[in-house]
Amino acid sequence: MKRVVVVGGGELVHLDLMRIKPEQDFIITADAGLLPLVEAGITPHLAVGDFDTLGLDRLTWLKKLGIPFIQLPFEKGMTDLHFAVEEALKVEPDEVVILGAYGGARIDHALANIGLLEWIEEQGGKGVIYHHTNRLRLLVAPIKIYLNQEVGYSYVSLLPISRRVEGITTSGMRYPLQNGVLIRGRTLGISNELNERTAHIEIHKGKCLLIESSDHAFNQ
Repeated sequence: MKRVVVVGGGELVHLDLMRIKPEQDFIITADAGLLPLVEAGITPHLAVGDFDTLGLDRLTWLKKLGIPFIQLPFEKGMTDLHFAVEEALKVEPDEVVILGAYGGARIDHALANIGLLEWIEEQGGKGVIYHHTNRLRLLVAPIKIYLNQEVGYSYVSLLPISRRVEGITTSGMRYPLQNGVLIRGRTLGISNELNERTAHIEIHKGKCLLIESSDHAFNQ
């Protein structure tokens, strides 16, 4: 699999950094997402951003490190992370992995970053967001997907993006659905659990977020 890992300036812990495979992944950082990587001894292939958070004095530092960078204007029509994801899609990857997408004081950035999963799908790509003990993916019907219990996530939630998500059938879960319907703004699809080694989700109409979560950190 050809992956591009995009690292934003949100919360990052060691578990998040462990998901990066420096020898295999193409790595792009957005603004302050550069710092934790360099501190961990990981050199990105490209750094982008207006560098308002990182600091413009870091541009000289980037040049000394030999890291290619694209400096963006302060006033622009997209976030640094969105621009980084655009650059990621130019590589034509099988998957775009986003780290550091949320956390901290700015919930507006967090929600916008989650929305990038839909934008990636509209461009014909495939995206996934990791944040500590969570994995977020976008499911666009018609689709059938399998989940494995041994991955380590304890909970599975389906959060509608479209007004309605219809024809949902699941198996291998504590609370199964048979041709069910989820409606945006309601919470029926939250906190399901796998009770078999392998489970499946099938959706016939609509878009929703698939969020796999755990109460405790684990190594994937």
